[in-house]
Amino acid sequence: MIDFLQTVFGIVILSLMAYGCWISTIALSERSKLRKVTGAYYDYEIEEALKEMQLTREQALDIYVDKKHK
Repeated sequence: MIDFLQTVFGIVILSLMAYGCWISTIALSERSKLRKVTGAYYDYEIEEALKEMQLTREQALDIYVDKKHK
């Protein structure tokens, strides 16, 4: 019974870790795309550049997708 619980616990922990890696990858990809649109490197610079451009993060990402597919 203990072996079964340890296995279940291990699977749950590994699943949570994999989910964390996936979310991290998505966040880093989004930040990379925003860097290409704004030319800024750090998050606060990206936010300032987006304010100057009067864009939200979603609008800037849409611009990136539009440029990439043309």
